[in-house]
Amino acid sequence: MRFHEDAIFKINGQKYGQELLQLMEIGGKIIEVHQTEYGVVDPKMYKPDLVFELEDKIVILEFQSSFVNVNDKRRFRFYSAIVDLVKIKSKKPIEIHVLSTVENEKTKCYKINQESRFPIYIHSLKKYDGDEFLNKMNFKIGIKERFDERELLMISLLCFMKSKKDIQQCILNSAVTITNIECLNEDIGQFVKGVVLMLCDKFVKDESLNTTISNLVGGNMKIVEDYAQRKVDEKNKEVVINLDKEGFSVEDIVRIANVSLDFVEKTLAGE
Repeated sequence: MRFHEDAIFKINGQKYGQELLQLMEIGGKIIEVHQTEYGVVDPKMYKPDLVFELEDKIVILEFQSSFVNVNDKRRFRFYSAIVDLVKIKSKKPIEIHVLSTVENEKTKCYKINQESRFPIYIHSLKKYDGDEFLNKMNFKIGIKERFDERELLMISLLCFMKSKKDIQQCILNSAVTITNIECLNEDIGQFVKGVVLMLCDKFVKDESLNTTISNLVGGNMKIVEDYAQRKVDEKNKEVVINLDKEGFSVEDIVRIANVSLDFVEKTLAGE
């Protein structure tokens, strides 16, 4: 993707990610949104879409446009291992949740051995008529009526609803609709645009259409990146960051060098 969606989701994901989980009827309160690129494997193959840490568990959320098959099950199982080993290490249980464009609500399992099965929870928004919902949203745009956050989030997820249109057209409709909303709140606006761009990157294979949607939603990509950086800078002013002598934060060193936090802290302390 051509913009730093991890930064945008990390800043706004705790609030709006909570609404996303509620929409999917996943219980629990988000306490942190984690980065999804871990630098240990090919990120094109092994990059979870969203990783939410809740008070009692870790939720890895995947967007899927095909039926979950055995290869997907293995990939999701690998995601959980990577998140557990590389990033979080919280000792909380890890769950895989899939928002699907094609499957109904169900639980599938990856059979690891005779005694161990890894559950994969599949969610559907097919109870919503996407074409009817889109007409209602366009009507609200026409009369300049205010949108609530749930409606904005649902606009970004049009492709998961029941529709006569294909997935690529639905993602285009999401992009056009969001772009046409006047006075869109910056925070929720960037979050839903980030969702649309993520879905475009995953599901829109036609290069021309992909570029059209990306430009439509992102506008000037530099503006989106500047927004994300500004929010990060604002947050950094509110906390004391532990820096090493070269100006890198301890967390940056851990991520870049792929070593443990304990090792870095002892090294900086001269032990």
